[in-house]
Amino acid sequence: MNRLFFICAVFFLSIACTHSGDDSERDVYIDKTRLVNMNRYLVNRDLDIIRRYVKRKSWKMSFSGDGYFYEIFNKGEQPEITDHNHITCDYRITLLDGTLCYEIKNKMFVVGGSEEISGLHHAVKLLGKGGKARFIFPSHLAHGIRGDFNKIPSRAVLVYNVHVTEVKN
Repeated sequence: MNRLFFICAVFFLSIACTHSGDDSERDVYIDKTRLVNMNRYLVNRDLDIIRRYVKRKSWKMSFSGDGYFYEIFNKGEQPEITDHNHITCDYRITLLDGTLCYEIKNKMFVVGGSEEISGLHHAVKLLGKGGKARFIFPSHLAHGIRGDFNKIPSRAVLVYNVHVTEVKN
């Protein structure tokens, strides 16, 4: 049922946003309130799914103000990571059903300024060098409506197990 709702929403958006440039066509009005409510519904749905998953796994996770869940196993060395730090980390990405998407070793990126998912940029700031944590990102903080066109499907909630191995200014 939820997948059907999602497919219908995408179909509606694709029709509503199509305009051939022919001025004789009537412009299609998009009800912004309806779109905001639909987005709010999808975000809340992801959060409910995550809360049930965490409870079923008996994990002791906290909810961040940025919209993801986290469990820190080792905070790592001080100072904590900030924007513009160059970090190297190992991480494992799985779907909620346990399907392994990626296992990445020695990934280097600039916090706040690279192609990594937005959730990861926020989450690593809770750690320092040597830090280890588990994060669960709802789809809007991960690969969103598109997925990654490879192993991560559309609207996937992702579990990241992260180990920060290096931090440089």
